[in-house]
Amino acid sequence: MGCAMSRLTKMITALVIMVMIFLPSAMAATVPSIDATRSQRIPLPGGSGRGPESVAFDGQGEGPYSGVSDGRVLKWNGDELGWTTYTYSPAYQTDKCKLAPLTPGTNRETLCGRPLGLQFHHKTGDLYVADAYKGLMRVGPGGGEATVLVDRVNDMPLRFTNGGEF
Repeated sequence: MGCAMSRLTKMITALVIMVMIFLPSAMAATVPSIDATRSQRIPLPGGSGRGPESVAFDGQGEGPYSGVSDGRVLKWNGDELGWTTYTYSPAYQTDKCKLAPLTPGTNRETLCGRPLGLQFHHKTGDLYVADAYKGLMRVGPGGGEATVLVDRVNDMPLRFTNGGEF
């Protein structure tokens, strides 16, 4: 009896080990992968700098919206219209915020802003923008100049605001 029990224990142990080895790979085979043939690369317009740090889609599925290093948030409107400016900070000045080869990027970003996090409130349609230098901003549906909601806490400026969950 002792020998039979030992064989049964060994068989069960071997079976459990085999299941543990082969089950994860079988499960991985059923996980769908991304179909890269359906993806599209959308180049940013010349002179808009680097991006995106963050992308978002609005409640109607339009977009993507992307923050770029010249301080604006751009909206993709399809192949015919391309990118348009959706929002910018209250102090945004086009002539100073355009990319210039001799202007260091960090100097421009402190003046113009750098949108790092984008999140739509799907009930109101407002876009919340976490800007590294300007703080947390909001713009209503349709875009335009953003409103700074908070840029300081206890008289200390926010540093490198990067995102939020709404």
